[in-house]
Amino acid sequence: MLNKTAIRNKASKENITHLSTGVAIVKDGKILLVRRSVDDFLGGFYELPGGGVVDGETIEEAAMREVKEETGLVPSKVITTFKGFDYRTDKKPHVRQINLLIEVKPGKVKLSDEHDDFLWATEKDLGDLKITENMIKCIKDAFVKLT
Repeated sequence: MLNKTAIRNKASKENITHLSTGVAIVKDGKILLVRRSVDDFLGGFYELPGGGVVDGETIEEAAMREVKEETGLVPSKVITTFKGFDYRTDKKPHVRQINLLIEVKPGKVKLSDEHDDFLWATEKDLGDLKITENMIKCIKDAFVKLT
C-alpha cells in the first residue's frame, strides 16, 4: 500500500529525522482516541494510537505493532491512508506522522502506560476534547475516509 522507499526518500529531502504512525481504529462509526499520560509529552491530550517507525520496519508493520502495544487490540488489516502532519518533540527535531485507517479483531481496549484513558469519539466530540489542532485535522480527514 505505502511505498516505504519513496516516503523515506521524500522525508530525507525535507529534513525529516523520524517517521511515526497514527492509527484510526473504527467501531460503529466512531474512532478510538487515547489520552496521553499526564507526565508524558503532551500529557492530558487525546490522540490517535501510534508511534515511531523503527529501522527495518514498514509503516504498516509499525502501525500494527503500535496498535497492539498501546491498545491491546489485534489489527486485522490496513484499509487506507489519510492526511498526516509534521511535528517536533524535545527529543525528535522533525517528525512526519503517516496515518492509516485499520480494522481490528473484536476485543477490549487495554491501554499501555503511555495512555491513561480512551474513548470512542464521533467527529462532534472533537471540539470538547483537549487535542492539538494538527490531530483534529487528521482525525477529521479519517472521518471523511469513512464516508
